[in-house]
Amino acid sequence: MKKGGAIALTVVLALALFVVLFVTTGVREEVPTNCIPGKGISSAAGGVPAGSFAKPMKTSEAQLTSPFGSRWGTMHKGIDLAGPVGTPIYAYANGIVTQAGPATGFGMWIVLEHNIDGQTVSTVYGHMFPDGVLVTPGERVTAGQHIADEGNNGDTTGAHLHFEYHTGPWSPDNAIDPQPFYEAAAEPGSGQTGQSPLPSPSTPAPTGGSTAEMAALPADVGSEEHFQVDTVRVARAVHAKFPQITTIGGWRADGGGFDDHPSGRAADIMIDNWSSEEGKALGDQVKDYLWANRDYLQIEYMIWRQEYIPSQGEPNTMEDRGSPTQNHFDHVHVTTVGHGAPAPGQTYGPVPGGGGSAPKATGNCTTAPGAGLGDHANLAAGQIPPEFEPWLALSSAQCRELSPAILAAQLKQESGFTPGLTSPAGAGGYAQFLPGTWASFGFPVDDKGVVTGAAGEGDPNDIGDAVMAQGRYNCSVADTLRPGIESGSITGDPVELMLAGYNAGPGAVQQFGGVPPYSETQNYVTTITATASDYDLAR
Repeated sequence: MKKGGAIALTVVLALALFVVLFVTTGVREEVPTNCIPGKGISSAAGGVPAGSFAKPMKTSEAQLTSPFGSRWGTMHKGIDLAGPVGTPIYAYANGIVTQAGPATGFGMWIVLEHNIDGQTVSTVYGHMFPDGVLVTPGERVTAGQHIADEGNNGDTTGAHLHFEYHTGPWSPDNAIDPQPFYEAAAEPGSGQTGQSPLPSPSTPAPTGGSTAEMAALPADVGSEEHFQVDTVRVARAVHAKFPQITTIGGWRADGGGFDDHPSGRAADIMIDNWSSEEGKALGDQVKDYLWANRDYLQIEYMIWRQEYIPSQGEPNTMEDRGSPTQNHFDHVHVTTVGHGAPAPGQTYGPVPGGGGSAPKATGNCTTAPGAGLGDHANLAAGQIPPEFEPWLALSSAQCRELSPAILAAQLKQESGFTPGLTSPAGAGGYAQFLPGTWASFGFPVDDKGVVTGAAGEGDPNDIGDAVMAQGRYNCSVADTLRPGIESGSITGDPVELMLAGYNAGPGAVQQFGGVPPYSETQNYVTTITATASDYDLAR
């Protein structure tokens, strides 16, 4: 098996994975796993609650020494936060590392690209020393993750972090003042929920609604407990507009691998008699009403009758997940931006009265976050060695493209669940890793999947180490391919593309815009998906 193009992972990612796996197996209601990206807590205790943004430095460790704006005859495109050399620097939001290395004037810099409210945003961190850069390009990071240590490198007059905020992919001319974002973000490691600097709602209520404050959700319809501000607003607005709806839910501790519900950002508008024409029409009306008021209600996306409808971008038809609930035929799922827990005396504004129709899906959904995606079906009894089953469940929680059945079928193809095998190319262990790839992904783990050492120190013939590394590398491949799938430059089923990338390397999938025309790779994908179908109890 070829495994070219592997992206090197750092120990920071291992620590983030530690938390994801711990959450998956333990106190999930506290910090639910979210595989795009996971809500990890860094080694420097910088984690923030799901849905939050993080200050790039703790306020107790940083002093603002220079604001955004004109300075010394030129434009200062960020803010400067001074502190001792070595002070931890944290990622503002979940995102991807696009730059990490030398940069003119900065000494060393890091550029992160985020998707916030459906829009691309970039943040910049500058003036680190080389040993203070803790992430690598292509790596996924989470809000509050310890990504760097403060330095005094490049054009500086003293140790500080230079922090920028850009509206779009990084460009020299799209920086805006980061001060409001810094002030509104959560304190790293404090457990406090930060908010967007944009007030919610930031758009006036569409005309046609009442000017009175929204009434609270009646207890016999649903509970607002655990909801964030925007979710309360959605629930109240829907109840006011559609009093015939009898149940509005959404919060639950177990999010199935995604943070929408556990974080309080999601509401489920249950549709009575959903299979009737009247039920379908009611669901359509709810969807269209929410779409028309998506800006005012701060909606990130909706799902109704298997259609994923983002507030920004094209809607898509989701894959068949099985039951009417999983396919969202019996409820309208709504995920909001959130804006944190309600404050004492919180107000929500009037009920919006806007109208319109949501767009129709035109393609297949490959990247819709949460809300039914990533459901991991049980394995058929007697098909797989029992000692592998708990590891397959743990490992499959690492990203949405995985399931226990896919991982089991892949192990069957790679080694037949047999230890000690080595291919003519030198690939070894249960998942047949080449030594160079294992050196980046082969972490040792304990019996709960928690990483206990550095990359490469695991044993490819240990079931836990091997299966966790197998999932870890699959997810890295999926992450690499996801932008191409979203842009349309890569086409095909995301799981099949991930498997092809595992076998031939993600670069080959990118080169051919889909599953490469290699007979080995095509047979590999076909065999694994067929075997997975046999292993999957849900099928």
